[in-house]
Amino acid sequence: MIQIGTDTANVVHLADEIWLTARHNGSVSFDVIRNAALAVNSGGRIIAVGPRSEILSSMRSDQIEIVDHEASVIVPGFIDAHLHCPQLDVIGSGGLPLLDWLNRFVFPAEAKFSDPTVSSLGARRLVRELKKNGITTAAVFSSVHAVATDALFREFESAGLRLITGKTSMDMGAPTELLESVESDLRHQNDLIENWHGKSERLYYAVTPRFALSCSKQMLRALGDLKAKWPSCFIQTHISENKTEVAEVQAVWKQHRDYLGVYEDHGLLDGKTLLGHGIHLTDTELKRIEKVGATVVHCPTSNTFLGSGLFNLRKAQDFGVRVCLASDVGAGTSLSPWKTMLECYKIQALQGEFCSASELLYRATLAGAEALGMERQSGSLEVGKFADFVVINQSRNLLLAERLVKTNSAEERFFATMTHGDDRITESVFVAGKQIYRQTDLVN
Repeated sequence: MIQIGTDTANVVHLADEIWLTARHNGSVSFDVIRNAALAVNSGGRIIAVGPRSEILSSMRSDQIEIVDHEASVIVPGFIDAHLHCPQLDVIGSGGLPLLDWLNRFVFPAEAKFSDPTVSSLGARRLVRELKKNGITTAAVFSSVHAVATDALFREFESAGLRLITGKTSMDMGAPTELLESVESDLRHQNDLIENWHGKSERLYYAVTPRFALSCSKQMLRALGDLKAKWPSCFIQTHISENKTEVAEVQAVWKQHRDYLGVYEDHGLLDGKTLLGHGIHLTDTELKRIEKVGATVVHCPTSNTFLGSGLFNLRKAQDFGVRVCLASDVGAGTSLSPWKTMLECYKIQALQGEFCSASELLYRATLAGAEALGMERQSGSLEVGKFADFVVINQSRNLLLAERLVKTNSAEERFFATMTHGDDRITESVFVAGKQIYRQTDLVN
């Protein structure tokens, strides 16, 4: 690194390539700049993106700090819009469909998060793994415990990452030790919102009913009131992940027209709602989701691992529904956005559709920012946005490096990286222009 000037100098990151994804007039583009530079001001915002010769010639040499990421690629920071902190330890627990899997593996793991030591360690481990995988923003389900949710906020604040999280609400359909009364749940949530929502302009609260089978009518009504009290909060939940789950919801909530109607009728559906999975949504549900501007969060590695079904991305797109990607760890098998994109590609290919590089990168970055209302701040490398980006060094994966030699286009290089990529290729991660991770920081 060559440092020139003062502490408030502009910072210029030089890379072999910058991979860009952005929306233009309703369509998504995938652009590549070779021998590129990304200029960031002292406030952490991007002031220029382009060929390095042009960027450097336009800036005063006595006011810049140059960071040269030799033979590397810069991509926007990845956004994981649905995952579960307490489930890191149950990744790879197989052999069961969704509802049985929850009872056998997940609920026992989540019960342990009542212990402050366990919850702090779990939050710290999640932060470690997210940074290694280049994820700069995450929407995370905590456990039902306020202490665990507080630990998540504290760890993400310290790490410099962006976080949307909430205390999971459950007063039925789970072991007794994971149930909490409506009154106690609301008291804890109000405290968490007052303490954390909007803090540092990076940390935000989400009202989090686990799903329709884990909440009573009284709980859902109270959560709708909580959302009305705090309208800037997000909502995150699950919907239509598994056919058995859908059938049980229809049997329990007969007075509502469908699964979506359970949330809709309790004031839990709006433009800040993140609906995990949505594999088996009906046409009428898709129409209503589009109308309010809610988001379906596609979790491909989770869906295939649990045998839940194949999400039809094209159908959702035809209805105008916003869709972004997520790992859904721990039913999801990896926090790697490369693996998530690859599985998304496979699921669509099985249905006769083939996603382009531009769409896959968009779903893993800018689409997540749009879902979170952060598209003017992050999600792509555009002037005026915060410099949330990842530097990847493909040479650190030998098989990938050998494959790249045989590619002829940026599209080919992207797909090769998506196929072979893992946390080894994450060289460093930046949020708002500040480096929050470099590979030597952590033991792999």
